[in-house]
Amino acid sequence: MKIKGQQTFPLQLPLGLITGVFATMSMIFQGIMQIIFIVLLCLCLAASVLYVRKLPKKSRAVLLYIVLLVAGYLLSCAYVGAFLGRVDTGDITPVEKKEETAILLLSPGELTEYHYRDALYRLRVYRETGFGGVRWWNIPIKAQQLKNNLNKMERNTYTQINQNLYHKLEQSLGDRFKFYNASLFGAPFIETAVSQILNDGYQKIIILNNFLVEQPYKEVVDNKILKVIEKSRVDAEVKFTFPLWNHDGLISYYEQCILEKTQEISPEQIGVVLVARGTGRKSQRKFPKTLNREEVFYNKIKESIVKNGFESRKIRIAYLRHRRPGLKDAIDYLLDYGISKLVIVTAGFENPGIDTEYHIPRMIEGLDLPGGVDAVVIGTWGDSDFLVRALIDRLEMVDEL
Repeated sequence: MKIKGQQTFPLQLPLGLITGVFATMSMIFQGIMQIIFIVLLCLCLAASVLYVRKLPKKSRAVLLYIVLLVAGYLLSCAYVGAFLGRVDTGDITPVEKKEETAILLLSPGELTEYHYRDALYRLRVYRETGFGGVRWWNIPIKAQQLKNNLNKMERNTYTQINQNLYHKLEQSLGDRFKFYNASLFGAPFIETAVSQILNDGYQKIIILNNFLVEQPYKEVVDNKILKVIEKSRVDAEVKFTFPLWNHDGLISYYEQCILEKTQEISPEQIGVVLVARGTGRKSQRKFPKTLNREEVFYNKIKESIVKNGFESRKIRIAYLRHRRPGLKDAIDYLLDYGISKLVIVTAGFENPGIDTEYHIPRMIEGLDLPGGVDAVVIGTWGDSDFLVRALIDRLEMVDEL
């Protein structure tokens, strides 16, 4: 490619492509590696500016450079999406065959700190499940956002709750089963936990679902487990417990929390927002039963607190993304009734994560509430005793137990 007889292709091609690659890596990596890639990116940009200034047709050269930069970025995204963010389970060599059943407690989970491999794993799962608007071409941008968000929240909350739940279940069930722990979006990863179960010799596995609904997660979980089993060549049997959307214990949990937070005020003066996750449009079309089951869960909470004197018109369901009404819309609706206390319940989230610990608090901080209106947040069901009872009930529904 020439501009007025001057050969520009040999230098512009590597400069543009390498700049795009360095831009991608500077968003994905952290710490010293991120600093190195940012420095290299700046050097490439400076070299490109100096080079273009010497050319007679600068606009064409700049356009070509931008096209090549974008090409380098997209090639990097394709590589990242295809090869990075995977879990290596290592060799699986069972020590001995065991007839007992292993139970794998599976929760959504969250990253406790940013590491590019774990972050890319999480983004890959989000992409596969249709959450978070993750696409192959915007993975570096989402990784940078994830990095920033994790730095602004308490990252050990989920770990503590998950460990508490694990120990409570273990104590409740005694020595009847061998317990393992895994998360869908963060460590300990499903692949690692399943490979450990198979290495320990267990060939009967029950996946104890700490999820409100099955979809859009189930296919992703199934594929991860199946790949590990196929790699191990072990003839393992896997069963799943039913999700928790219709368990009355969790309804009682939220009813109790709401009553405890509002006992000092008349129910007529209270507005309640039940915050749902809000699935993407693709998931809404593909899994209509999921939407119905979520609605059943939220409506059961609504019915339970209406029986305690709360007004039905002052209880709203809001969605965090993709669906309406949003959180702000629901709050504005309630404020029009002149409420004096606002209760925001993160009922659609199983355990703490970026949404409950960062996005929702930031939204609430940005609200312009009238004077005299007090806002309180009720978090996820976490490791509550109600949840422990619900999970044990789900286990008892499995035929073998």
